[in-house]
Amino acid sequence: MKIWILIVTLIPAIAIAQSQALTMEKAVQLALQQNKGLQSAEASVDYYRKMARSSGEIPKTDINLQYGQTNSYASNDNNYSVTQTIPFPTVFGARKALNNAQTDKAVWFKAVTQNELVYQVKQVYVQLLYLQEVRSLIMEQDSIFSGFVHSADLRYRTGESRMLEKIAAEGRLNEVKNSLRQNEADLNIYTARLQALLGINTPVSITETAIPDATLPAINDTLAVAANPQLQYLKQQVIITEKQKQLYRAAILPDIMVGYFNQSLIGTPVNASGAPLATNSNRFQGFQVGLALPIWMGPLKAKVRAEEKQQLAAGLQLDNNVIQLQSQYEQAVQQFIRNRNSLEFYQRTSLPNTELLLEQSEKSYRSGDIGYAEYFLNLEHGLTTRQGYLLARNEVKQAELYMAYLAGRQ
Repeated sequence: MKIWILIVTLIPAIAIAQSQALTMEKAVQLALQQNKGLQSAEASVDYYRKMARSSGEIPKTDINLQYGQTNSYASNDNNYSVTQTIPFPTVFGARKALNNAQTDKAVWFKAVTQNELVYQVKQVYVQLLYLQEVRSLIMEQDSIFSGFVHSADLRYRTGESRMLEKIAAEGRLNEVKNSLRQNEADLNIYTARLQALLGINTPVSITETAIPDATLPAINDTLAVAANPQLQYLKQQVIITEKQKQLYRAAILPDIMVGYFNQSLIGTPVNASGAPLATNSNRFQGFQVGLALPIWMGPLKAKVRAEEKQQLAAGLQLDNNVIQLQSQYEQAVQQFIRNRNSLEFYQRTSLPNTELLLEQSEKSYRSGDIGYAEYFLNLEHGLTTRQGYLLARNEVKQAELYMAYLAGRQ
């Protein structure tokens, strides 16, 4: 019974562990749902949307009471007054325009965060695929050199070879095992990075087994990075400075003040005849309207001029980023082409020749036509070629991902 309870308890944990085996597409989807940085950007959008509702804010209403000898000898005179200051109507429109622009900026910042997140997830995922393929290659080399060590030991024991061959084989096998340990460490590092990007605490693994083929997208040098959300974000910053300048200009206009008062005038005549005299129950009321004028306008105009400079700075920053992103995209294209040419060389020439070389070397070594030194050298050449091929595939795919990131394509 206890065993059955234990099994039932472990089933959810096993299901959770299995659910974290991810394709690249699922990893991206999970990151978009769980990443804390993206959630923070979304919360910022909600904040500015709610702040946009404050565009109609007016100052607090001023309510006053005066009591005592305010108008006559009577000690219980009183005066109630309500006063409200209202910004000039254009202020509300300028304030709303600024709040809407800030909301749009937060939306574009979220898009920037999402673009970077998708790129990083795919980048790390492809790196894990590369490391897994390298691991398979190293394990294959481990098997080869383990057999080489066994063969060299046997040849040494039967007197067919010298100790040098056995030592060299064992030394190379130890190097391979060390490479395997380093590869395992790299896999753990990038797995932890992927887990952090996904925003989860449970272990993750990848289900794909090979780096996807890369394709060079259609290139339009003048429009390649136009859709990059970073540029839209900076454009929005230019718009915000313009809206802020308009708000400063609107603030120069006078505020409108309206008020109402209600008071007693104990002891004063209530009409032209002079009698009777007013008591506390007699009330006198009125209204007041006024303007709050900016007497010293220098500081207010200085804010407008300062915002003009801020707008100029934001525009120049946008122009600089357009130049930098376009340059980075063009470099990424050249990097892609260079790596693709290297990959094609491996696929068409180097790999087939290497496979043939290794096959013939093994036969020749077993038949005694070549010695361990030549066989050893050929094995090293084969390992280097295969590693170069895997690296070229990884670099081509990474270049494609980088171009997609710069162009704002997810």
